[in-house]
Amino acid sequence: MEKTKILYFITALDQGGAQNSVLTTIKRLDKREFETHLAAGKGGRLDGKVKREFKNLHFIPALRHDVRPRYCLHDFVAMVQMGLLMRKLRPHIVHTNAPKAGILGRLAARIFWRKAKVVHTFHGLGFAKEHGKKHFNFFVKTEKFCAKLTDVLVFVSKKNAAEAEQLGIGKDTKTEIIRAGIEFERKLPSNYNVAAKKASLKIPSSARVVLAIANFKPLKNPLHFVLAANKVLEKMKNVYFIYTGDGQLKTAATNLAKHLGIEKQMIFPGWRGDSDELLAMSDVYASTSLREGVPMSLLEAQAHRVPAVCYDVDGTSEVVTNERTGFLVRPNDINAIAEKIRTLLRNKGLRERFKQNIERRDFGEFSVPVMIRRQEQLYRSLAPKKQNRRHKFFRKKKFSNRRKFTAKGDK
Repeated sequence: MEKTKILYFITALDQGGAQNSVLTTIKRLDKREFETHLAAGKGGRLDGKVKREFKNLHFIPALRHDVRPRYCLHDFVAMVQMGLLMRKLRPHIVHTNAPKAGILGRLAARIFWRKAKVVHTFHGLGFAKEHGKKHFNFFVKTEKFCAKLTDVLVFVSKKNAAEAEQLGIGKDTKTEIIRAGIEFERKLPSNYNVAAKKASLKIPSSARVVLAIANFKPLKNPLHFVLAANKVLEKMKNVYFIYTGDGQLKTAATNLAKHLGIEKQMIFPGWRGDSDELLAMSDVYASTSLREGVPMSLLEAQAHRVPAVCYDVDGTSEVVTNERTGFLVRPNDINAIAEKIRTLLRNKGLRERFKQNIERRDFGEFSVPVMIRRQEQLYRSLAPKKQNRRHKFFRKKKFSNRRKFTAKGDK
């Protein structure tokens, strides 16, 4: 039986939820039925690791994150490189991920390899009004056009799907909800010790710990994490705040902590390979992100039964149930997020109640097995049939059965 060949595109192999979801999917798809290839721009933090683990890895030299007029030539070259790779590999399905790779990959598929079915996954909407009105409007118009080149649009959260529908993105295109999944069985080293782990980070054994696992990009909003930490520390002294990851705002966050005089209790340890161990010693998980699809690190926190305090954005409310497994507050309300963190740190009984609620909740739809099963079902529905047909530039003319998404999170 001929295998269904799938070519994945992602802008860069950096640390993040989209990359984790794509890499997990490639690892776990049924190898008897699917042949997978992955293409990405060069220079990602995970380039070496992925190159060692995946034999069908292809780099697109001209593909880069930046969206600027001066990079138009790079973008054109990247699109051509993506198209030539499609001509070489002849995939049955092209599956794009991330905004830049999603736009260029779908254009390349329609110009160079119309035989492929095209899937695009929104791991959160990659455009926001925080970037400015012109930037936002440009991306909305671009995504509307690219949706016409797509056979199926996949969303990881219902809120993102509802927002896209409201903006008119994918109006006549088939849509699916396929959650990004994690392994909920978390493993710790056999010799793991909370006090020793704290000591390795120069945290007193009696101190409370508030953790965030994210990068230092603007939409992850790390400066608000520092400002909230400062407000907590004004009224509580024996608390330490950890923000892992790296990125363009790390220096600004470090300088802000120094300016506020809290640098001894703000820890910026960079990217870590021990997130499970950090979560296991944490009392509260906090997220000041302004944009999320399904926040993977928040799911990992829930897997460790760590109560969360988060800005209520996108798919966050589909992971955290307000006042049952954590607190959701209005975005940009630093006072509110600090107050809720203090509430959880001071009230052990409340933390235990939230932990019990987390343990009772069914997170099955966010699990890796469910994610893989739904991906495979989607690919089977798109697998080539025997009959020949003409391959058009624009895909579905009408898709009248598009489901209506509400903005309500799962409870």
